[in-house]
Amino acid sequence: MENTIDIGLNFSEEFLSRLFSFTPEKSADGMTSLETYIGHFINQTLQRDGLFGAWAKVWKIGDSYNLKISSPHHDLSQYRQCIPDFIEAGTLALEILQQNQEKLDQVIKTTGKGMQFMLPWGLSLAKVKSVQMLHFPPIEAFIYSDYIFSPTNRRWENLLGYNDLNPADFPKFESIVDCVPIGAPGGDMQGIEPFNDTFAPYVKKMLQARLTSDGYHTQPVVACGSPVHDLLQKLFPDQIPEKPKTLSVLKLKLYDDDTITPFLIANHPSQYLYYTNKPYSDEKREILMQDLIATGWQARMTENFNGRSEEILESLNVFWTDNPDFQRIMDQEDKAYNFNQ
Repeated sequence: MENTIDIGLNFSEEFLSRLFSFTPEKSADGMTSLETYIGHFINQTLQRDGLFGAWAKVWKIGDSYNLKISSPHHDLSQYRQCIPDFIEAGTLALEILQQNQEKLDQVIKTTGKGMQFMLPWGLSLAKVKSVQMLHFPPIEAFIYSDYIFSPTNRRWENLLGYNDLNPADFPKFESIVDCVPIGAPGGDMQGIEPFNDTFAPYVKKMLQARLTSDGYHTQPVVACGSPVHDLLQKLFPDQIPEKPKTLSVLKLKLYDDDTITPFLIANHPSQYLYYTNKPYSDEKREILMQDLIATGWQARMTENFNGRSEEILESLNVFWTDNPDFQRIMDQEDKAYNFNQ
């Protein structure tokens, strides 16, 4: 059991600033140094892994940096591997970004939208229960220095709660991998679409960094939205011969061995937000029903990711069909997320 670990961040200040998206604006907002900023995200991760009482501190030593994590009550040994794995995947994303920087600069100039490279820092790393694949992070996550500060993520948390998941466990289900690690205003498809396939090698590497294999299976992944479904098909053309349907289960091999990762094809969490101010319809009902089934599958699969994925999905389909709480949940969703009111 390791209660204290040191991890050398043997990179330049310039590189770490890019990796963690540390900008002069962040310094003005109170994150007074790069060290403070990195420490902020590592401490968020410790909290979201449920390691209350653990803490992280970063300081500069010569031309490089050191990360120290301590806890009197927890074994921190997993971070020796998962933090370097995350950084390795992030480094690949930066390399890809550098190759496409001119393209990004042109998109920003053309659209006039603020866009920012962003890795999913501050989320669960050592205690991941499942991974959510999304299209791109909302720019609010950068503004608030909190990767899950958005209506999209708050709504998905609520759906997990409707499936009786303990709210204290929500963060372990929100380990996010975005297809495009560039923050943009919500719904800014115009700015992001040119990069939909650009970061494919990074996506696969980051998935491997967030998941843990027992040699047979990993935690489940919920793939949210059409751009994610399209990228999966491009990443695994031999395993996904045709575009998958909503609420279908895929069993993909992300590694060089026979380890299986179960993927559920789901709606994007924000899709329902476009219906909150509209009257009841079969389409609106279907989207909410699919979202409740998807989050229920995500919650239950974390303890049963050993081949029962279709059985669990079918049981949730039965549970939510004609469920007496469905209308109450729809009313709550409409009231909470109808921002026109």
